[in-house]
Amino acid sequence: MKKYYLLGLMLLSSVAWLKAQDTTSIIASDRPMFGEAVSIVPHKSLQVETGFWYSEENTRVASTRGLGLNSTLLRYGIGEKVELRFDYTLWQNRVRHSEDPVSAEVVQTGFLPIRFGMKANLIENKSWIPAVTFVGMLGLPQIATDVFQPAYLSPDLQLSFANRVNNWLTISYNLGARWDGDNPNPSNYYALATKFNFSSKVGAYLQGHGTFQRTSLPAGESTIAQSTFGEAGLMFNPKPNIQIDISGGVRVSEYDTKWIFYNAERNYYFATVGLSWRFPR
Repeated sequence: MKKYYLLGLMLLSSVAWLKAQDTTSIIASDRPMFGEAVSIVPHKSLQVETGFWYSEENTRVASTRGLGLNSTLLRYGIGEKVELRFDYTLWQNRVRHSEDPVSAEVVQTGFLPIRFGMKANLIENKSWIPAVTFVGMLGLPQIATDVFQPAYLSPDLQLSFANRVNNWLTISYNLGARWDGDNPNPSNYYALATKFNFSSKVGAYLQGHGTFQRTSLPAGESTIAQSTFGEAGLMFNPKPNIQIDISGGVRVSEYDTKWIFYNAERNYYFATVGLSWRFPR
């Protein structure tokens, strides 16, 4: 009789576990959009977001290709509203000078500064009030390849906002400041995106974002360089805890108050593909 009791208990536990799997929330990844999403990884869950990146910039002087051989973000929920974050990027720059096409291509490969940080939910989305999260990351120059090693720490501070309009449309926007560890002035950035959920498995987004940064010049002068970008992407969820994404974009415009860095013949575009996976489901 005891055996039947234990068997029945095991069957009930199995049914409850399967039901929990069926109601698993769909993964919310920070990929592939510029800026971070407002979502927090569930408590005691680990989320891995990894991908590859290609970018190209052509000017009258040189052609530069950037290869993100691997970029990985680890997120772990330590509470209902807080997660810890760690990321690294293995990057390669390939530069060829246009004025001397027979010259050898200069290749630099290595790790960008490894970063640690956190993300915290500040406000929940209610009616017209957006969901708000704070993201803070800190890059360590000591943990980077020499060729990509900045002189100082490189903090990145961001506020992320989102308004869910209905079941298939969400509007998100971001404001932030990022220091590269060399320029004492931050690169300020902003983003506005619309995310579409076509089904429980397929989604897409359109986004515009930009940056502006002050750079000091000799004789106490300075200039402000500004750039704006447009991008779009698709996301596919083969399972609730897995996301596959692909996206790409171009630089739409750039401007320099002193007309030093600006070049009307300069163009830039990028593409990325990635995978996000949450453990457990």
